[in-house]
Amino acid sequence: MDFSMHRRATASIAQGALTNSKMPTSHIKGIYPTHLSGGQGCRVLATNGQTYTDHICGLGANLLGYGYEPIAKAVRQHAGDAFAMSLGTPTEIRAAEMVKEFFPFIDSLKFLKTGTEACMAAIRIARAVTGRSKVLSHGYHGWSDVFVNLTPPGHGTIPSQSELFKSVQQIDKDTACVILEPVITDTSKERMQEILAIRKACDKHGAMLIFDEVITGFRFENHGVCNAWGIIPDLICLGKCMGGGLPLAAVGGKDFIMQDMRYFVSSTFAGERLSLVAGMAFMEEMRRGRMNERLQEQGSLFKQRFNELSPRVQIEGYPTRGVFVGDAMDKALFFQEACRAGILFGPSFFWCLPHQDYKDITLAACAAIFRRLEAGELKLEGEMPQSPFAQKARAQ
Repeated sequence: MDFSMHRRATASIAQGALTNSKMPTSHIKGIYPTHLSGGQGCRVLATNGQTYTDHICGLGANLLGYGYEPIAKAVRQHAGDAFAMSLGTPTEIRAAEMVKEFFPFIDSLKFLKTGTEACMAAIRIARAVTGRSKVLSHGYHGWSDVFVNLTPPGHGTIPSQSELFKSVQQIDKDTACVILEPVITDTSKERMQEILAIRKACDKHGAMLIFDEVITGFRFENHGVCNAWGIIPDLICLGKCMGGGLPLAAVGGKDFIMQDMRYFVSSTFAGERLSLVAGMAFMEEMRRGRMNERLQEQGSLFKQRFNELSPRVQIEGYPTRGVFVGDAMDKALFFQEACRAGILFGPSFFWCLPHQDYKDITLAACAAIFRRLEAGELKLEGEMPQSPFAQKARAQ
């Protein structure tokens, strides 16, 4: 593997990467490419000159694929216009109205740029409106102090009166909010009942329930866990794929919460128009032609066929997002050989629309890898991957 690009990165970019999960150590170092120079659909071009079918999907930011033409067209049409303007714009109003169509319980919302910002804003809003400080957190919600200090060693963070959520007994009169990913990979009835119990406990004690649907928003059945399960949070955080590959996030809820003037959430680039235009084009595509249903059906069939190949490495989760489970060495060997076969898998499995055109090729390559794994023909030639911070936070 040519590490020249990685050496340049470590000489100019702090810690060698802008995103924790994109560090070479998160994959099979020495085998995986370290940098990508472009992509179209679900295919990406690495700086080593090789092309790959990408099941990492920009960490979930691309649900319809790279360079999806309706989104690209909308961006091109607005590329010569003003982006960040001096006052509010009709663009942000139209975009907010579209989000509300997908999540009818939202009365009003704030646009931001990242899932981290949306989760930070939700915590601040909950604390301001309830007048309480205690935060109960489960899952991964970004890199702010409120969450990072819960995952040892948490260097550089300060105490924030937040706790890891373990059970509903923690919810009391001092609790401002419970923030959680309603679904990480567990979609069972038991998980739904657990979320319902949390909803009831929050209602009992006057605490807010915050759904971090940064990943599940638009990607899960019926566009979100809240919609699919009929469990309405007080606040919802959205992001990832909502911007069609551009940075766009949101926090929203009922007016009595969102229109409260006691909290301060403000950003110069919150109304930046190019990302909003891309987001509107993405949402327009998602409400067209059973798009969400198509994605669920396609991803479900792929997951089923993949899991029939070998019991040694399986995908757990919902149709468009999961995790690979199995022995650590089996997974590492599988990832290594998949990369050599021109397929990029990461700690999380993602499905995007263009994968449908490559599913048979991908499954045939995986079947061949598993045959060699069963025969004991594979040897790890790169380095074992290290869990990214997000995985460590979710594992607590």
